[in-house]
Amino acid sequence: MIDSLKSVIRCGFYRFSSFRFLVGLASVQFGRTRRLGISHLLSYCEESAIGPLQRDEAVALFGLAKVLRPKTVVEFGFFHGHSAFNFLCAMDSDALLFSYDVSEESATRARRELGFDSRFKFLHKSQTDFDESDIDSRSIDLAFFDAAHDLDLNQKTFLKVLPQLSPSAMVVVHDTGLWSKPFFSQAHHAFAEAAPAGWITNDLYAHQPDEREFVDWIRSSYEGFSSVHLHSANTLRHGMTLLQCQGRVLDTLESR
Repeated sequence: MIDSLKSVIRCGFYRFSSFRFLVGLASVQFGRTRRLGISHLLSYCEESAIGPLQRDEAVALFGLAKVLRPKTVVEFGFFHGHSAFNFLCAMDSDALLFSYDVSEESATRARRELGFDSRFKFLHKSQTDFDESDIDSRSIDLAFFDAAHDLDLNQKTFLKVLPQLSPSAMVVVHDTGLWSKPFFSQAHHAFAEAAPAGWITNDLYAHQPDEREFVDWIRSSYEGFSSVHLHSANTLRHGMTLLQCQGRVLDTLESR
């Protein structure tokens, strides 16, 4: 019991599959997140989250989903289910989330922890194997890239996804920011030592350079896309970039 409490204090909730299952089950039982709000984010880590979505980033994505009310969300990279669970907590009851991952562990977690939610579909396949039939040929309102961290794979995936994007779709690419050295933990130092080519300056480190190149490729290859970077050097931030096809406000509204 004491060890469990210590794990919780260390933001260990997310490691307990039963926690996400119980919270999710309660969400369904009591009206999903309309009553629970963002209470699930208490289980997310911030500075210590090297692989998963950071808590503050999850707050931003939760708000984005609440504002946009996407009917179809496609996620590349399930991992431990942090972003998927966060999307489900924000999505309407008639929306659907399709999540891709090649990992066996991810497939097990998806089935065990989120299998209760009829809005969720896990696809145990590579992001580059995306096919419109996977999502019942639905138009994608929000696409989240957080899987391969490889430029070539992301490009191939984007080319397949592009025809399915709705006119006002939002594309979100995670890990596009720079880590600020003054906020490094021992784990961040170890990561940077293993891949020293990522240093941009003496204090700024690109932990996933291919994600940054991916965003630049979209902007240079498809002039209609504009971008907003949610980056910060004032904390340890993975960063993410929001991309959307440009157009007049009136055109955007009429496309819905």
